[in-house]
Amino acid sequence: MDHISITLSRVLQWLSRTGSPLVRWVLSGRAHSLMSGQLLLVSFTGRRSGRHYIRPVSYVRHGNELLIPGGGKWWRNLGSGPVSVRLRGTWLRVTPEVVTDSRGMAEMLGRMMASSRAVPVFTGIGRGRDGRPRPEDLERERRRGFVVVRFRVQDKASRVRVA
Repeated sequence: MDHISITLSRVLQWLSRTGSPLVRWVLSGRAHSLMSGQLLLVSFTGRRSGRHYIRPVSYVRHGNELLIPGGGKWWRNLGSGPVSVRLRGTWLRVTPEVVTDSRGMAEMLGRMMASSRAVPVFTGIGRGRDGRPRPEDLERERRRGFVVVRFRVQDKASRVRVA
């Protein structure tokens, strides 16, 4: 990707972090449908603090999986306790998997890019001529701490209540 695209990606990532309270409020309420086609809330416990967090993240649904571009460090907390997502207005229990290897990330990002044109813009990882993530962009972002998080939605009976 060129320098302008990378800068745009960084600005959008910053905006998503600073806009989190507003986005969290919209996704938590009845107006969730304004954003819930592209964003969900993830609920988890901090690994050091033990505090409860709810964070908005973008996602692409692929069957029974939710694929999340994992910039930042929030994903490091996913092994600290139960994880739930608010998907289209309903809280569901999920099983998280953090994918850090280049091959797995490329495969999942390829799926995400096929479903959403916004993925390259938000991640800073461009699309090659074959439509797959550009290896040099993927490696650059991986070195910066980028991962892909895969949530497997448990059965419908796993609906949960989050305070």
